[in-house]
Amino acid sequence: MEDTKIGTRSTQSLLAHIVQYGVSTLFILLTLICLFSPSLLVLKQVTAFTLYIMLAFLGLGLLFFVYQQQRLMMISLLCCCALSLHLKLASNKQLRLSTVTNTPSLRASHISLGNAENDYASVIRYILSTDADVLSFQELTPDWNDQLIHGLSPTFHHIQTLTRLDQYGMGFFSRFPFGRIDTLYYGEIPMLTADVSLPRHGHVTLVSCQSVPPVNQSAFRVIRSQFETVCQYIAGNSQPVIVLGDFHLPPWSSEVQKFKTAGQLQDSRRGIQPRNFDGSMSLPRIPVDHILFNNKLECTSFAELGNGQVGRLGITGSYQLHQAP
Repeated sequence: MEDTKIGTRSTQSLLAHIVQYGVSTLFILLTLICLFSPSLLVLKQVTAFTLYIMLAFLGLGLLFFVYQQQRLMMISLLCCCALSLHLKLASNKQLRLSTVTNTPSLRASHISLGNAENDYASVIRYILSTDADVLSFQELTPDWNDQLIHGLSPTFHHIQTLTRLDQYGMGFFSRFPFGRIDTLYYGEIPMLTADVSLPRHGHVTLVSCQSVPPVNQSAFRVIRSQFETVCQYIAGNSQPVIVLGDFHLPPWSSEVQKFKTAGQLQDSRRGIQPRNFDGSMSLPRIPVDHILFNNKLECTSFAELGNGQVGRLGITGSYQLHQAP
């Protein structure tokens, strides 16, 4: 009888070790997938949820601590730490926003009208309250274009729009005059560009860029090629550059990371706020809208646009000319 009990305990211990090693291996493989973003479509789609996977590792680590599973607790927390560092390196790497100086600056806002949840008048009133110098609109339809010109032109005197019935309608509304205005095309996808004139201090080039939804391998190839087109345009531009748009990809995706590296661009976003507009806590939203800028500019502020009435409209940031040391 005693031998039977010892054999049962040995079997249970062996099974527990097998389960621990299996779960640990699964955690490590999942972390490696998020860190290195394999080209296989299913695995690339998994990496979009890296933020939630990191939070899950944190929660599991605490749960394993309660149940005294030290091995699984350590693996979970180490995986959480690795993903946390990965997410931080994918965003703005500066510990603090740049200090505001007396150098020329502008406040640029990216607004996706497909997110608007209220009538034209409420959205326009909110936009006017944001005190932006330049507005970049995407998903700009002819109806929205007419309403925005009517409501915003008394404040934003300089307007350039490209209206379409699909998601690729876009436009710029600016308090400052435009210099050169152009439209880049990757296939049928337009990308509106404009040089905004800062008083007595040259121009800042704006690029409105929206990519296709990453639903298959072909779409990922289109996104990479579109980003290469934007990088070529930036390489031939000696001015400060701001790229605004919905990329349908989070900041930590390999495509966005390579785009920032090739274009020598920095991310305005420094973190993710796990709050709703009414102040209540929520799961952090996976961000797919971006404002990127080159090394001729410094970001002094960044925030999301929207409220409980108009919904989540977009993002905004303040940028000043970089001071040479």
